[in-house]
Amino acid sequence: MTAEIGNNRQSSMDAPLPSRRPRRAAPRAVLVSVVVMAVAGCASTVTRTPASGAGPARIPTLEFLASHVIPSARPGSAADRARIVGSLSGLARDARSGRYLAVIDHRQPARVAWLDIAFANGTLLVTPGTVIPVTPGPGTDERRVTSADLEGVVALPDGTFVAGEEGHRSTGAPGQPAAGEWPAALLSLTPEMVVTRMDAWPSSFDLGPDLGGIRDNQGAEALTRTPDGRLIAGLEQPRHDDRPATTRNGRPFGGGRGGPGRLVEFVADGAGWHARRQWMFPIAPTPAREGFDAICDDGENGLTELLALDDSNLLALERACLVDPPTRVVRNTALISYVRLDGAEDVSAVESLARGRWRGVMKTPLLDLDSLIPRLPASLANLDNFEAMAFGPDLPDGSRTLLVVSDDNFRPTQQTVFLLFRIG
Repeated sequence: MTAEIGNNRQSSMDAPLPSRRPRRAAPRAVLVSVVVMAVAGCASTVTRTPASGAGPARIPTLEFLASHVIPSARPGSAADRARIVGSLSGLARDARSGRYLAVIDHRQPARVAWLDIAFANGTLLVTPGTVIPVTPGPGTDERRVTSADLEGVVALPDGTFVAGEEGHRSTGAPGQPAAGEWPAALLSLTPEMVVTRMDAWPSSFDLGPDLGGIRDNQGAEALTRTPDGRLIAGLEQPRHDDRPATTRNGRPFGGGRGGPGRLVEFVADGAGWHARRQWMFPIAPTPAREGFDAICDDGENGLTELLALDDSNLLALERACLVDPPTRVVRNTALISYVRLDGAEDVSAVESLARGRWRGVMKTPLLDLDSLIPRLPASLANLDNFEAMAFGPDLPDGSRTLLVVSDDNFRPTQQTVFLLFRIG
């Protein structure tokens, strides 16, 4: 996330952190068992059995293929940083060029980067390309465009893109944009990265506890496009009305309890993108790891990305940040799950998910990234801040692949990491 205001999911400290391999139990196998996940005020059953006639009959598998690590750069100035590929929070493949567009969630200025990604002879190759600022088009709000906190991006068939503003405030402190508010929004982008339109989320997602809406800088984090052309966005943390949060170090904090998040469907017409259905997504509580006894600021487990496998089945990425207070060593957790929308109730008219019980999406854990640590470079012994997913290069046999990408927050203690999986 944006380092200048402390919104990062890898470290809650500004000073460099010492490196240490975590104390951990034996790696866990891929999770495929039947699980029931319950959150106060909601219910979501995780099952291996799809509803009759709904979605694919088989839960996908993920086979790890390769990794690629880009060490964090150490820019000497803000101008240097604006030209460096890093702090990647969303990724999408442009079908026309075959290249990948990544959004950079460092909002000074808002910008994106092109990447070339290939997989050959067992090696994942990632070549950073040009960094391009996002600029306002006619009729758009320059302030909201140039300081947008972009967290997700999707590519459209016509060569344009849609990026998601998370929803944040700035106090105007040194190193931050001028004081103001940036509501959650969808930004339509030309291939030249000019914003032609900004579509708002419903008013129930306005910022702040007084309005019962999204948590500042913990809002519209995930974004994907279904094959039939809909967008599905997901909240990193529950709305204030769905699970109230307190304040810790000036930031919303829910105590690591997880809670009822929301997925929001957007459909397009000639007048823009409009919200339609909503589904409850059970955000898991922040997991515990031996030797890491505290949660980083902004480090509660939260939903960071969605990827549509088809029109009603998704992959979801959740991650958390933990810290060992005596040593200040930080480590991350990350979990990829399979999500089915069919059978979930539409909760778009529900003011608060904290009251009553709601049938949420079905969510099956697929892969805890802790199980990959023995196969990753030593620098990833504590994992990293994974925030993005996209389909990777197809394999020679036609199999689809999954890319999972971390956000290094432009910090020397973090890295930009690409993981590649075969989707089975």
